[in-house]
Amino acid sequence: MKKGRRRKRNARSARRERQPGPLADWWSSRKPVFRFALVFGGLLVLFWAVLLTPAADRILLEYLRANAWLSAGILRLQGEPVLLEGLTIRSARFAMAVRRGCDAIEPAWLFTAAVLAFPAPWRRKACGIALGVPVLLLFNLLRVTSLYWAGVKAPALFFTIHLEIWPAAFILAVLLLWFLWMRWTRACELPDLV
Repeated sequence: MKKGRRRKRNARSARRERQPGPLADWWSSRKPVFRFALVFGGLLVLFWAVLLTPAADRILLEYLRANAWLSAGILRLQGEPVLLEGLTIRSARFAMAVRRGCDAIEPAWLFTAAVLAFPAPWRRKACGIALGVPVLLLFNLLRVTSLYWAGVKAPALFFTIHLEIWPAAFILAVLLLWFLWMRWTRACELPDLV
C-alpha cells in the first residue's frame, strides 16, 4: 500500500515540475523587464543622492565653468566677441548664464543608467558609455551656443527653445543613443566577457 501512494506522490510532483503554473510562466517572461526597471531605478536614485552631497556641488560648479568656457570659445571661433564672466557669457548683443540644468549631466546619467541596467556584457556596456556620454556632452555645447545665437537673432523664441525644444531634443538624443547601442550590442560579435 505504501509503495502505491509513494508512486502516486512521485508522479504528481513530476507533473508539477514539468508544468509550471501560469504565475511562473508570467514571472519568467517578465523577469528581465523587472530586473532592468529595478537596476535602472536604483541607479537613478543613487545619482540623485550623490547630487545632494556638497562635493557634488563643487564638482558640478567646476564642470559648469568648463562648459561656459568651452561655449564662449566656440562662439569666439564663430566670430562673436563674447566675454566670460564667471558662468555668464556676455556680449554687447546678449548675455546668458550657464546654470544648473544647462549641463547635460542628467541626460548623460540617464543614458549610463539605461546601459548599465541592460543585460549585456560589461565590455559592451563600457564601450557604450565611453562613446555615448561624450556625444551627449558635446551635444550640450551645441545647445549652449545655439541658445546664445537664439538670444541674439530671435530673442522672442529664446525661452521656447531653451525650455521646450532643447529638453525634448535631449530626451530624443538619449533614447536614440540607447537604441543604437542596444542594436549594436545585439548585433556585434565581440566575445562575451561577463
